[in-house]
Amino acid sequence: MKSRHPLLKLLIYILGGYLVGYIISPDIYLVITFSVIALLSSLFTSLSTNIKYLILASLIGLNLYSNTELYHFKSLDNHISNSFEGLYDGEIQEVISINNKYKRFIATGIIYSSIFKKPHECKSIVTLFDKENNIEVKPGLEFVTNSIFKVGTPKILKEDFNEKSYLISNKSHFYATTNSNKFSIQNDNYKISTLLYNIRSEIKHKIHKNIPDSNIANVVIALTTGDKSGIDKTTKESFSLTGTAHVLAISGLHVGIFSLIIFTLIGFFKSRKKKFIIFSLLIWFFVIVTGGHPSAIRAAIMATLTAFLIYYGKIPNPINILLFTAIFYIVLDPIIIYSVSFQLSIFAISGIILFYKPIYLTLKKLFYFENLLSRFVASSFAISFAATIPTAILTSYYFNSFSIIFPIANLLILPLMTFASFQSIFFVIFSSLGFPTAELFAKTAYLAIDISLDINTYLSNVSQVIQLNISDLNIISIISSIILLYLLTAMSVRKFLYRVVISSIALFLIYNHEFTNYKSLTILPREQVTSLLVEDKNTIYVLMADRKKYDYLQYDHALTKYLINRNKTIKLLKSGNVSINFEDNYLNYDKISSNFISIDQINDISKWLNYDLLYRIDKNND
Repeated sequence: MKSRHPLLKLLIYILGGYLVGYIISPDIYLVITFSVIALLSSLFTSLSTNIKYLILASLIGLNLYSNTELYHFKSLDNHISNSFEGLYDGEIQEVISINNKYKRFIATGIIYSSIFKKPHECKSIVTLFDKENNIEVKPGLEFVTNSIFKVGTPKILKEDFNEKSYLISNKSHFYATTNSNKFSIQNDNYKISTLLYNIRSEIKHKIHKNIPDSNIANVVIALTTGDKSGIDKTTKESFSLTGTAHVLAISGLHVGIFSLIIFTLIGFFKSRKKKFIIFSLLIWFFVIVTGGHPSAIRAAIMATLTAFLIYYGKIPNPINILLFTAIFYIVLDPIIIYSVSFQLSIFAISGIILFYKPIYLTLKKLFYFENLLSRFVASSFAISFAATIPTAILTSYYFNSFSIIFPIANLLILPLMTFASFQSIFFVIFSSLGFPTAELFAKTAYLAIDISLDINTYLSNVSQVIQLNISDLNIISIISSIILLYLLTAMSVRKFLYRVVISSIALFLIYNHEFTNYKSLTILPREQVTSLLVEDKNTIYVLMADRKKYDYLQYDHALTKYLINRNKTIKLLKSGNVSINFEDNYLNYDKISSNFISIDQINDISKWLNYDLLYRIDKNND
C-alpha cells in the first residue's frame, strides 16, 4: 500500500466502520460475530491486501463504536420522562465548575434505585445545589446522597443543549441533581487528581490576589488552568459573537505557546535526548495541570511527536503527524469523537495545514506594497481564515452562531490574547518559584486582556450574527466557507478578481432563493411536557401537553429563544400547569396569545400523529 499519506486511508476506513456501527447499532454478540468473520476472512482467504486492510480497519471502527454504546440506556431512552430517584454512593473524579449557586462534578459510584434490579455502578455528572457554600468538593471525596437521576435528551431545536452527547463525551451515564441537605461526606481520599486540583486552586488564588478585576482574573485563570466557569456570561457571549471564543480555552494555541517557551528555554542543552525528555515532561505536565482538555492533549501529542522528529534529525510532515494523532487518540479513547473541543481542534488544525499557505500567498499579493506590516496582516488573516473555514459548519450547529467579522476580530484580538497567554504563563511559573518581579507579568496580562475585552465588546456590538432556523444557518455557513475558500486560494490578483465576480453572481442567486420550509411540524418531547410546533409562513402554533403533575415546574428556555428568534406570531394551546407557567414566563420577553385545549383533543392529535408519548397520564387518573 504505497501512499504518501497511508494513515489517511486508515482513518477513513476506521471512521467508515464507526459509521456502520452507528447506522446498524449492533449488540455485543453481533460485534463479536462480525469480528470473528472478519479475522477469519483476513487470515484464511485469498482476498487482496487492500480488501483485508479495509476489513480489519473497519472492524476497528465497529468495535470503537460499540464502546460508546456502553453509555446508552435504551430502556430509558425510549421514554422522555426519564428521571428517577436513587441513592448515590460515589466518589468525585473531576470538578467541572463551582459558583455561588451550585457545584458541578463528575463522580463514579453505585446507584441504589428501584429502576434497577440490583445496585448499578456507573459514572454521573452531579449538580450539587449549595447556596450557603457549606461543602467543599474536590477529587477523591467520597459521599452518599439522595439524588434525582436523568438520562440526557438529544438536540432537537438549534437552541437546545445536546445533553446526550455531553454525557457520552464525559463517559457518563446520567445527570444527577441533589441538595446540600441531602449530601453526606463519608471519606476524603488524597489522590494524584486531588494534588492536581490543589495546584490549580493555588494558581487561581494567586491570580485573584494579584489581579483586582475579578472578570479579567477569571480570563487569566482560563488561560492558565482551563477553567472558564468564572468568566461572566456577557464576556463569553461577546467572544462567541466575534468568532474568537477559542482564545478563552486551553487549546492547541496555548499548548503551542508553552511549547515555544520550553523549546527556547532548553536550547542550551547539547544532548538531544535530554532536550526531548525535558520538553515532553514539561508539556505533558502543563496539559495535565490545566485539566487535560481534548484539544490540549491533541496539541501535546503533536508537539511531542514533532519534537522527537526534530531532535533526531527528521523533517516532520504535519499531515502525517495530525493523522497519527487523530488515530492514536480515537483508538485510545473512542468517546473523544463526541467531544466538540476535539472536533473543532482537528478541523481547525487541518485547515491551517491545508489552506494557510495558499491563502497567505493570495492575501500577500493583494497588497500593493510588501513589507513587514503587510506580511503580518496577511499571515494573521490567513491563519484566521484557514482555521475558521473548516470549523464554520460545526460552529453554526453546536453554538448557533456565524460571525461575519471573525477575520477582523482575530486580527486584533488574537495577538493581544496570545501576548496575555505568554504573560499569564510566565506569572504562574515565576510566582511559583518565588520571583518578586512575577507580579509584573500579571499586570501586563491584565492590560492586554483589558484592551482585548474592550475591542471585543465593540466588535460584538457592531457585528451582525445571522439568526435563522437551523437549516438556513448550516446552509449559509457551508456556502460562505466554500466561497471564501474559492476566493482566497486564487493565488493571483487576476484570478481573485475573476472569482469575486463569479462568487457575487452565485451569492445573488443563492440568497434570492427561499431556503425556509414554511410548512413544518415538530414534536418536541421534554420531561414535563411534550410540545407540538406547527409552523407556516407567518405563525407558529404551539400545543403543550403536560406529561403528569409536578410540584416544581421547569421552564423551557431553549423553546423561548427559538420562538423569539423566528419573529412570527405565536399562538399557544394550553393543557395544564406546565404550559401556563411557560406562558407566564414567555410574556416577560414577547407577546403570545393562548387558548386552552382539552385532553380529548390532545388524544385525537396524538393518534393522528401516531405518537403515543405526546400525552402520557394514567388513564385511570383521567
